Amino acid sequence: MEYRQTDDLIFIRLNQNEDLYESLKEICTACKLKVGVLISAIGMLKQAELNFFAGTGRYSPVLFPEPMELVSMTGNIILQDGEYNFHFHAVLARRNKDTVAGHLSKGKVNVTNELVILKTDVPAVRKLDEATGLMALTFK
Repeated sequence: MEYRQTDDLIFIRLNQNEDLYESLKEICTACKLKVGVLISAIGMLKQAELNFFAGTGRYSPVLFPEPMELVSMTGNIILQDGEYNFHFHAVLARRNKDTVAGHLSKGKVNVTNELVILKTDVPAVRKLDEATGLMALTFK
């Protein structure tokens, strides 16, 4: 992995076989990120797991073991209780250009990933929303 921080932007390049989330935890820790917005992410993933909301706190996960193009990924990052909470949605494309999309819960880099994170001081946290069963974005 390689990354550079300038002002409030973090530019990242992840390499073959890196775990997306483990690498991002390392970088976020090193850059002292508290709240961030993933504004761009492209590349390829393998062993990607997408989750689809199945109602009141339940998700339906689907594992995609084959290499797929990471067409787009966006979301946010919140440091809460000493742990990073990543909420990312991704669009992945197969070789034949069919796409799948959803909440990305796992992913391993295939070839490379390029990401840009915007650091912010917005006082955001996640709290359980009783109506949906989700850990919802809220503000302090």
